[in-house]
Amino acid sequence: MTDATLLAPFDDTVVRGVAETNRVDEKQLRSALADHQRTMRENPGVEDLVYEWRKRFDDAVLYRTPETFFVAVIETVWEEYGTHLGLDDYLLAAVVAVHQEQVLRETAVESGAIGENAVALVVSRPSPQ
Repeated sequence: MTDATLLAPFDDTVVRGVAETNRVDEKQLRSALADHQRTMRENPGVEDLVYEWRKRFDDAVLYRTPETFFVAVIETVWEEYGTHLGLDDYLLAAVVAVHQEQVLRETAVESGAIGENAVALVVSRPSPQ
């Protein structure tokens, strides 16, 4: 699976804008985003993750398409991914900002759908084989 496939749910303008605003290298940000998507697919898998988040968090799934889940999770989920992927605080903040902005731009997600104590997360679904 290519990085382009893994990054399909993210608008280039969102990634570019977040990289610029957060003063992180865009190529490094794209790599971190792809690594995160790859990790979710491989361990334990997208459907298993989303099932678990549905059990743990109220209204975790904000919207879904055949290709993508848009979810809201607690901040510790992101902290765990940051640690697992070895991301420094700046790069992790940029990765989270891309996810947050992408969900906010998704017109099918109701305004205010991300709860007060939640953070957005976009999960790319693997193509059926």
